[in-house]
Amino acid sequence: MRVAALDFGTNTCLLLIADVNKDGVVEKVIHDEAHVVRLGQGVAKTKKFHPEALQRAEHTFREFARTINSSNVDRTLACATSASRDVTNKQELIDLAEKYKIPVEIISGEEEAELTFRGTIDDHMAGPIAIIDVGGGSTEFILGDATGIQVRQSLDIGSVRLTEKYITQHPVPPEELAKVRAHIADELRKLKLLVPPGTKVVAVAGTPTTLAAMDQGFAFDSKRVQGHPLTNERLKYWFERLADMGVQERRAITGMDAKRADVIVAGAEILLMASQALGATQLEVSVKGLRYGVAKMIATHS
Repeated sequence: MRVAALDFGTNTCLLLIADVNKDGVVEKVIHDEAHVVRLGQGVAKTKKFHPEALQRAEHTFREFARTINSSNVDRTLACATSASRDVTNKQELIDLAEKYKIPVEIISGEEEAELTFRGTIDDHMAGPIAIIDVGGGSTEFILGDATGIQVRQSLDIGSVRLTEKYITQHPVPPEELAKVRAHIADELRKLKLLVPPGTKVVAVAGTPTTLAAMDQGFAFDSKRVQGHPLTNERLKYWFERLADMGVQERRAITGMDAKRADVIVAGAEILLMASQALGATQLEVSVKGLRYGVAKMIATHS
C-alpha cells in the first residue's frame, strides 16, 4: 500500500510518501519533504493560529496535495500536534486541509508519543530505547522496548515557544539565555523517565537533524544524518556558538535550515539539557519520527 503521512507540527510540517506492507513496515520511501511553516506563531500568547501562519499552512497544503496527487497514493492522513491542540480556532486549519482533500486529526500528547515511538524504532530492535522529540511547542520523552512504550511524557518546552517568550535579540544576551535555561530546568524537574544505564537515547525532529548536518559540515542529507552521534560536548559547543551569532551568520553555516536559524538556539539548549536530564552523554539522531508512525498506522488499520 502506498500512503501519504503528514506531520503538522508547531514549527515544521512534513510529508512522507512510502510503500508500507500490511504489518506496517516501510518498504520504500517515495518522497520525504519538510516545510518550516511556523504554525505556532504567537500561539503561546493568543491561543489562536495567526493569519500569516494559516496562509503559510495553506501554501504547504497546496504543495503537498500536488505531490500526493501525482504519486498514486492509496490513503492519506495528516496528524497535527502541539500548536493545534492549544488553539481555539483549530477548525480553520482543518477546513484548509479539507479544501485540498487532506484529512487531518489533531492528536493528543499521548497519541503523538505512541506514533513517534512506533515511527522511530527499528522493527527488530533489541533492548530499551529512549526518544527525545524536540518540537516547536513541546518536547516529548518516550521510554520503551520491543514490547511497547513504558513511560511517555510531554513538557511545554519547544524551540518556538521559548524563543517567542524570552529571546528578543541575536546574538542572544546572557540574561535571555539564563531565562531560557531556567524555564527548561523548571519543566525538566517534572520529568518522570528513569532511563536504565546503557539505554540508547535517540533524538528526532528538526533541531537534532539540523545540528547533525551542521556537525558534519554537509548540506542536509538524510542518509548522512541518520544515526549521527551528538555528544553533550558537541551540543554545548553548538549551543554556545549559535547563541553568539546573528541570524544571518547562522544561516550561512553549511547544514543550517535558514528558516530554523532564529529558533535553533532554544532548540539546542532544550536538547542538551534533556540529554543531561536523562543521564545520557550522547544522542543518536534519527530522521524518522511521527510521520513514519502515521504511515505504519494507516497501513495496519486499513
